[in-house]
Amino acid sequence: MKQKEIFLQSEGDAWFIRNQLDVAGRKLPDDDALLRELLELPPIKAKSLKVLEVGCGDGTRLAWIKNNLNADCYGIEPSAQAVAAANAKGINVQGGTADTLPFDNHSFDIVIFGFCLYLCDREDLFRIASEADRVLRSPGWLMILDFYSSAPRANAYQHCPGVQSYKMDYRMLFTWHPDYACMTHKVRLHGEASYTDAVDEWAAVSVLRKRQCEPGA
Repeated sequence: MKQKEIFLQSEGDAWFIRNQLDVAGRKLPDDDALLRELLELPPIKAKSLKVLEVGCGDGTRLAWIKNNLNADCYGIEPSAQAVAAANAKGINVQGGTADTLPFDNHSFDIVIFGFCLYLCDREDLFRIASEADRVLRSPGWLMILDFYSSAPRANAYQHCPGVQSYKMDYRMLFTWHPDYACMTHKVRLHGEASYTDAVDEWAAVSVLRKRQCEPGA
């Protein structure tokens, strides 16, 4: 069975139940590396933005963005319980996975991968990158928070037998293309803002700019 099917059927809800207290206890934006970087983006206070988060959980991050930045926020999440919790917050979140985004082309100013790529099936990565690129406007911003490794590696996912946790430099799904440039890449201890030499605990927040290359540039 593919990992996305496991998360759609059961593990997505199990993840939501395990982590809901920790998520609720975070102080935003201080405890959220993605939000800290998002607040640095040039257009963030200049216009109304449309934001998509893939792997948005119960919509806590999106709710903060909506309430504090007056953004139009949407999410995709495999856990039915998390989707219900996000909708109760007034966030438009749909059940699904990263390889199929039910949105029109060039719909969003910002697309966020909120710590979900490490659990995606490797054979879906091309499709996932293509879908994110399809719905992201140009110019636009792509933000990724996930486990980081300079070379692809995998570990057993401790919460569910048969599932793998995949670590790599997820910027590479996009930076091979001339329309994408990495503007920020910070590697820190997973869940903290401090440095660590424990490579299994490396997590990175990356900010990529999408802008079509001009002929002759």
